[in-house]
Amino acid sequence: MKKNILKVLALVFCMALCLAGCATVSNITNPDGSRIYYNDIQYFQGQVALIGDYLYYGNGYTASDGEDFDYNQASDTGYLARLYIGDRLEYDNTEDEDGYIDPSPAGVEKVNDKLTGYQNQYMFALGNYLYFTSANTHRLSNTENDYTRVSLFRVKFNGDNFKELDTFRYDENSQIRAVEGSDGNHYIVIYCPSGEDTYNLYSIRIGDKLGDTRLLAEDVLSVAICDENSTIKNVVYTVNSQRSDRQTSEVKGIDFATGDEISYGNDTQVVGTTTTILGREGDVVFYSFDRVTQEPQVYYKDLANSDNYFSAQPAHHFYDASEITIVDQIWRGYIFISTTSSALMYKEIGSDAVKVLDTGDYSDVLFVDGDYIYYSNDTSIACKSVRDMTATTLVSEATLISGECGYDGNYIYYFAQLEADDDSSSDTRYYMHRTDKQGNVELVAKVEKI
Repeated sequence: MKKNILKVLALVFCMALCLAGCATVSNITNPDGSRIYYNDIQYFQGQVALIGDYLYYGNGYTASDGEDFDYNQASDTGYLARLYIGDRLEYDNTEDEDGYIDPSPAGVEKVNDKLTGYQNQYMFALGNYLYFTSANTHRLSNTENDYTRVSLFRVKFNGDNFKELDTFRYDENSQIRAVEGSDGNHYIVIYCPSGEDTYNLYSIRIGDKLGDTRLLAEDVLSVAICDENSTIKNVVYTVNSQRSDRQTSEVKGIDFATGDEISYGNDTQVVGTTTTILGREGDVVFYSFDRVTQEPQVYYKDLANSDNYFSAQPAHHFYDASEITIVDQIWRGYIFISTTSSALMYKEIGSDAVKVLDTGDYSDVLFVDGDYIYYSNDTSIACKSVRDMTATTLVSEATLISGECGYDGNYIYYFAQLEADDDSSSDTRYYMHRTDKQGNVELVAKVEKI
């Protein structure tokens, strides 16, 4: 009888744990005590998310494409962490028995042990969930791991309800973007490899109610996904044309919320044309138009205010090149990288392009804010205004991961090795840091003592 009572009590206890969830950290609330909930996507450049006064981030960084990559070792320091940032960070400068002073800020918490600090991270918040990516750990049919694949996860802000959404093939041309759909719901749109030179388009409905992964299009050649400034909530893409006698590629569009296809037509008056989608800002899509009789040029099309064709339009000529990359809207125009010179350029519609940065000045463009471009290389982070061309270096003489960052409007978050004065010369791991716009650097991560 006593054993039966104990079994019942144990069962009740287990059921209580299931009902209560398995939170790893505390709930985050608004000043009035209500739990934080976001009606719109909260995106901070991918590597971090700011939820109330808490920062969520990958504690450390390890690239998953290295030959000696070890997932377990990488996740020991690169797990999903959070930190209460409040007005300022607190540090304990007390020496331990070995004379070691921990440089970490006080209060770093582990939310989930999945590898979060790595090169394919895409992180954002919606509702009361944090969404993030991690290197795939599902074994293939030959029992080997394929860490080039990316797995999508979500978890509540307190660590509850951890769930994998799906896993996708991934390469340097792949894209993952969370956007609002035409139906007012939110979706993750994924552009990932389907073959050697072709890609598939997928969407997943997210929010309070999750949807299944939906195949939107197959054998896609190039793509432009709408963003938060788009009024036309769709994806524009190209595929091989069915009319090989006229053009080699065909431009299509699809509403990722409804699955409805949108016909943009094609200019069939010119034989042998190829259209390649290069980028999109709001409703403006940039593309190259290649005719066998002329050198290819870059054009633009406003989806909301123009005719139906993607073709060579003199009034919509953007730049004299076969291709451009990294199109982003800034101040009164756009920035892009010219493939002919690799320089970073700025151009307003109807004006000549102006060089902003030479090839050797930067490795990666991080983001834009106002009239400033923020950029990095392996040792520095800087910004430059396209309005008056003034430049400021925020971080210098560091050893950092260029191109991977977060930005909350006040601080830039990045991965770097510890400074020499942290008594850490033997620690070559990369940890999350931050800098304000005056160049004041702080360590954000929890350092594991060697």
